[in-house]
Amino acid sequence: METIKPTKGTRLHTFFLRYLLFLSLGTILLVVLLIGLTIFALSTNIVLPANYAETQISLSRDRIASSSTVTADMIPDLVDYAVFSKEGKLLEGNLSEKEASKAWDAMKKEQTHGIAQFYSFIERENEICILRYYILPQYRSAIMRKYLPNPQLLDVLLFIIGIITLVTVLAIHFGRKLKKKMFGLQEAIEKIQNQNLDFTINPSGIREIDEISISLEHMREALNSSLKQQWESEQTRREQISALAHDLKTPLTIIRGNAELLQDTDQDDIQREYNDYILKNTMEIEKFTKELIDLSKMEKSIVREKANVKTDAFMTEVEDQMRALSLEKKLQVDVQKEMLPELILIDGEQFYRAMLNVIANAVEHTPENGKVTLTVQSAADFIQFAVTDSGCGFSPKDLNEATKQFYRGDPSRNAGNHHGMGLYIAQSIAQSHGGTLQIDNDLAAGGGKVTITIPINFTLT
Repeated sequence: METIKPTKGTRLHTFFLRYLLFLSLGTILLVVLLIGLTIFALSTNIVLPANYAETQISLSRDRIASSSTVTADMIPDLVDYAVFSKEGKLLEGNLSEKEASKAWDAMKKEQTHGIAQFYSFIERENEICILRYYILPQYRSAIMRKYLPNPQLLDVLLFIIGIITLVTVLAIHFGRKLKKKMFGLQEAIEKIQNQNLDFTINPSGIREIDEISISLEHMREALNSSLKQQWESEQTRREQISALAHDLKTPLTIIRGNAELLQDTDQDDIQREYNDYILKNTMEIEKFTKELIDLSKMEKSIVREKANVKTDAFMTEVEDQMRALSLEKKLQVDVQKEMLPELILIDGEQFYRAMLNVIANAVEHTPENGKVTLTVQSAADFIQFAVTDSGCGFSPKDLNEATKQFYRGDPSRNAGNHHGMGLYIAQSIAQSHGGTLQIDNDLAAGGGKVTITIPINFTLT
């Protein structure tokens, strides 16, 4: 498998400098655009220049000074006025009394401007006309002056909105671009998390990301090698266990055969007792050996073909074996079936073994004259097998660990003649069928409950 090679790609800081460059160019373009719009608005008289009111006052000054009466039509646009007597009495104008008072005080102090406003004083025959104006660009249209902020403030607002929009657009663009550059790295991490080590990482074009990708490639190779060695070691271990288990069968068969022959000879009580011990423990070892062989077969992960099995025939075999296992303890057997499909897609031999392991576990932990129940029901896409016993149920520790290898169970539930492999093997088979095995306690029966759920996935033939 090819390994990613170091590239002379772009540095990460260069990538962000490009972002800064585009932001700077965008800002300059925005400023130029706003200046252009302002010049256009001034040239077309949409916006009046800042000194417009001052210029108009100069043109109207003589007329205001010489006319017999000051009227509103003499006052230029964008200018407010107030007419006072020589004694300071307000005669007319559109300034409020408070504003007029400020204007009169400014005239007395010979101040031509306040904080923001400016004043122009015109001497008349027996009156004084004070004009107030602002040196600010203004819209020619009264409607625009009413509903829009003044042109200077509007420029500032447009600049702020433009900068925010520019930053947002560039951030989204460069963010997507950087995400695309890092996609290969993210995909590789996800594959490692899913234990898929068969992949390569394409160069991103950014040197720092490619350096991380190279390190990730090295880690993948090391992990792949380590897992391969571990798998080979596990494979060897399983083969050794399987071979030893098979090798044990021959001497065990000889021992049991001879012990059975000894039973037919004349023996005193002590000899017969010892002979029974030999037979009993030989059978225990044979049972344990069979479980080891079954476990070895399960761990080899051999791909076995599944087939469409007739549900009724399969259930008949399971029921017969369930009743046979229950005879010794005189257990009541109850089988309930609901809405069973005609066919289920399973490995018949394997799934039969899983069901027997679960049933044997229930029988083992049910007291004499107790009850074991098998409930089978299906929905649209799955079928469920639930085995319930009337024993003492699973302890909290059993609920967490009963499916682990060699778990012998809580002492209060452990009958002592199993090796902690039955539920582990049943769960492995259920998982190989795309299903699950769940352990609970049944409140109605008071005992344990083991449920196997698998998808039906059958096809008509």
